[in-house]
Amino acid sequence: MKKQSTPLTDGEMLKRILSIVETHFKSPPRQSKTYVYDNKSLMALLNIKDKYLKKLRDNGYLGYSREGDKYWYTQEDVDRFLSRFHYIPFASNKDLPML
Repeated sequence: MKKQSTPLTDGEMLKRILSIVETHFKSPPRQSKTYVYDNKSLMALLNIKDKYLKKLRDNGYLGYSREGDKYWYTQEDVDRFLSRFHYIPFASNKDLPML
């Protein structure tokens, strides 16, 4: 005879789903090169502080996804941000000082 399990509460179900999503997003898929970053990993990658990251989000410079109080950034979001604020150097090699 099968043992009947008690149904999960909404909170327990949400915690399970969030755990699965966090596990999935923290380890990038093996076949694809789509990376997903959380706040901590993106701050380490860009070498920025949490307040500056929040400012980039709030001002609309950096795209993100939000699940509860967790923020997620795809590699596409990061690439779009970096290309938008990338400046081509205007000095030629002969103008650069020799070190």
